[in-house]
Amino acid sequence: MKALIGVMPENEFRQRVMAIVSNEYLPEENEPKIWFSSLNAVAQILSPENLALLDMMDREKPESISQLARLAGRAVSNLSATLSTLEKHGFVKKVKGKNCMKPVALYTEFVIHTAHFPAKKASDAA
Repeated sequence: MKALIGVMPENEFRQRVMAIVSNEYLPEENEPKIWFSSLNAVAQILSPENLALLDMMDREKPESISQLARLAGRAVSNLSATLSTLEKHGFVKKVKGKNCMKPVALYTEFVIHTAHFPAKKASDAA
């Protein structure tokens, strides 16, 4: 389960989105689906604690957030906030069970791709 993460300055990312919306740019299949504006932003979300949590979710397959909280030694309220942040960024999903939400790690490995928009041509770099 490997996620391709893109890092692009926010103003360039906005240009990219506008170009996609106006059909001036069609993203390629192998482009990142998860984007951040800086490596610092990636590091805040994918902290060592959050990486360990994702690995634990993948390994232990908890049936509920409460069970994951017990496994992780964390309060449910604190863990719920962390899971919501990870879900907002596309790293986790919560699956509705009978009486609870089951947390599922979507990724445990990450590749970070830095990019610019519009892409710089080889002749521009010289």
